[in-house]
Amino acid sequence: SRFRQDCMDHGNPPLFAVATSAVREASNGKEFVRLAREKTGIEIEIIPWEEEARLTLEGVFWKIPHENRKSLTLDIGGGSTEFILSEGKSIAGFCSSSLGVVRLTEKFIHQHPIDNAEYEKLTLYLRNELQAVKKKLSAFMPQILIGTAGTVTTLAALKENIYPYDPEKIHGTLLSRQDIDTLIQDLKGKSLDERLALKALERGREDLIIAGTAIVLETMRTFQCDPLLVSEYSLREGIILKALGGATTS
Repeated sequence: SRFRQDCMDHGNPPLFAVATSAVREASNGKEFVRLAREKTGIEIEIIPWEEEARLTLEGVFWKIPHENRKSLTLDIGGGSTEFILSEGKSIAGFCSSSLGVVRLTEKFIHQHPIDNAEYEKLTLYLRNELQAVKKKLSAFMPQILIGTAGTVTTLAALKENIYPYDPEKIHGTLLSRQDIDTLIQDLKGKSLDERLALKALERGREDLIIAGTAIVLETMRTFQCDPLLVSEYSLREGIILKALGGATTS
């Protein structure tokens, strides 16, 4: 309701709200949408995975030349991670996994600095789950890995020591496996307070960054992709482009 009021205070622009995997897969997803509409006046559209993948790619490739390359786009969230295999802008496969940073942190990470045994269990779990993702996305091996959302943009900020946060400096950053391995070794050895002392690390990510970084690192290993290309743009920008009539992904 506050968000809607903020929008109205700035000229009452059109609002577009979508729900993705969490609501799409929930048994009470439609009830959630109904209650949200009643309480906020905002109509939320539950979009199918095909639309989510299409709009995500539209946002990603808005500022990244695709040149018909075989790509794997990685979108890490709190409860799930989405993998989109594409050739140029043509979608070849989509997989929504339960590899979310909140879910994995709650399941595996209970000490800071990180306990090596806990981290080993996390990586073994990720390797097993990512093999299933790879099997599902078997049309071809990607030539390039693109990462979007908070984990990868935070890693870019940490690598380049970007503070305050600057989307234009973040976008297009290349992260090698060595870069990410160096970052995670450093982060694993720090307490939560020590991580918060890193200006480029946003408050609220100090506990989640380990699981998120592990997802990135193990995805790079599984799909043999190095480096990772960071995109500041994703589903949100794809929705805006669609609203403006600029969505062209097929």
